[in-house]
Amino acid sequence: MKITVQREFFWKTNTPFSPELIRLGRNSTCGPERPGTDTQMVLSAGLQECGTESRIYGDWLLYSNQLLLFPAVLPTATGSMIVRGVTTVIPVECYYERKQNIKGEPLMPTWIPMTSTIRGFGLLHFSLRIMADECTSARSSSVFQQGEAVFLEATVDSPLHPPLTLYVDHCAATMKPDPVSEPRYSFITKHGCLMDSVLPGSTSRFLPRKQENRLCFSVQAFQFSKTPVDQMFISCHLKAVLKQSSHSHLDKACFFHRPTFSWRATDGNSAVCECCHSDCLSLDEEENRGDATSLQIGETLEADRTVGPLHTLERSHWTGRLSVNH
Repeated sequence: MKITVQREFFWKTNTPFSPELIRLGRNSTCGPERPGTDTQMVLSAGLQECGTESRIYGDWLLYSNQLLLFPAVLPTATGSMIVRGVTTVIPVECYYERKQNIKGEPLMPTWIPMTSTIRGFGLLHFSLRIMADECTSARSSSVFQQGEAVFLEATVDSPLHPPLTLYVDHCAATMKPDPVSEPRYSFITKHGCLMDSVLPGSTSRFLPRKQENRLCFSVQAFQFSKTPVDQMFISCHLKAVLKQSSHSHLDKACFFHRPTFSWRATDGNSAVCECCHSDCLSLDEEENRGDATSLQIGETLEADRTVGPLHTLERSHWTGRLSVNH
């Protein structure tokens, strides 16, 4: 593998342009080739050197490592030392298709730069689909009775991206595929608050995660009042963030737990759900302040997905919520 690092990269991280500060592999001594130039440094290594790991992912053979840029330790006029910058870790991956004819020319790997991996929507696949049996299988029918739980599963997939956590930022039910058409019932709002779970008798909720890149939730089937059409479409805004240990008011999956009369998070940190009963939007500015390294852990990828039409049948003796006024 051959990695070229431009001088501008050091400027963006406020780090001196010095080959001693960059390494390939967390526990290796693999540095840039020398001599370098005034504008770039080049690191070269074999696919099994410098701590590079290999694994099989479906039809791909992946080689992965980390490029590390260390902070500079500089002396001051008083003789003390200061540290400029922070350690920056950049995942690098090289992948080969496993199903190729290797009798011809040598296979050329495909490289996806970190900037493309983070920002490239073409590398990610977002989906939203109707499920059955608490999201254990796909549902073949789109017909529901009023009050029946409609299970929906949102996913994001990409074999070439660092691990992602998926959130459902907001959802609305409409009579037309257009998510901003009227009448409209917004049942997930405030960056992941399932407001339909607050209504009396509601069983709507987020289900516990089985995978970070998947999120399942339910909403009770209903009909819009004063309309002769029994169909509806569900549109959701999906958001994926780099997997991290902490959650925020902007990245959450919360539902109202009626036995304890409190909001709960499906990820366990229910403190981020406290704003669901007030206004989570006022916290946006505060949480977006961040530092210069927030791009590495806070970059988001987003997409809108719609399912439908769903058809809701009346249930004459049902005693729960029958309709949504508009």
